[in-house]
Amino acid sequence: MAKKDGKKSKQGQQKIPRDHYVYGQVIENVSSLTLEYDPKTQQLNIPEIDPSSIRRQITHKREGKDDKVLYSAPANDFSMSLSDFAELETRFDYLMAVDTNTLVEIHQGYRVSVCSIYVVKEHLRSLGSDIHYDHHASYIILNTDHEAKNEPVGWHLAITRSLDPLFVESWKIGMIVDSELGKHVDINSGKEPYYGEFYLPPCLKFLYASSDKSATYANSMIRLCDTAATMVLEEFKRIGIADVLKHRPIEIGTALCFPVIATPPEKTSR
Repeated sequence: MAKKDGKKSKQGQQKIPRDHYVYGQVIENVSSLTLEYDPKTQQLNIPEIDPSSIRRQITHKREGKDDKVLYSAPANDFSMSLSDFAELETRFDYLMAVDTNTLVEIHQGYRVSVCSIYVVKEHLRSLGSDIHYDHHASYIILNTDHEAKNEPVGWHLAITRSLDPLFVESWKIGMIVDSELGKHVDINSGKEPYYGEFYLPPCLKFLYASSDKSATYANSMIRLCDTAATMVLEEFKRIGIADVLKHRPIEIGTALCFPVIATPPEKTSR
């Protein structure tokens, strides 16, 4: 299912048209699909589609390339009867965003990254028209495996170190990230680990948002994470690695991880 959005920007300039899709994967090979519409709930369902694979996606065309994905998140059905945020209110209690940036140069044998986390502290159904995002935590990641992806290490820190385990077990959490989109369906369904041999807690699911484009609140949150991580990396380059290594690390695989106290961008709202 799809629809187009060609709204103008605040400056009156026409944005690149955005396509809004809902898609899903069939449970098994089938020769036809059945559309079921419930007039009471306005939901549009297809029984042959795996419910865990249904996703809402916003994209735009790119010349000579695949469509640019701006936003992708689990969806309830194919109707698009709710806004993207209103739909998430039906699925999650809280939102967080996690982004990890990495330096090109190697420091004393370590690949250096910083993971930064922003959260929406209020329960989603208690929010008004403004959604406030607050800096939650940042971590420096020093990895002796220069080929390893530090993004999943950042996810692991966010899930296991920045959140209280009882909170993770008690509430439904949407976690906005900006990588591994092709694996999200399998990660969210528990078919594939998000890092090493670690699977997502049952109440936590991944959403995707691009940090370099605007489409939803999720893009703003991931952009704040990106900005905060860049600020910490700049401070790291100023103080040097020796000062970091003085502290006791959190060891995750081949990585040494250090919680940091940073001055993040001010909290903002949608």
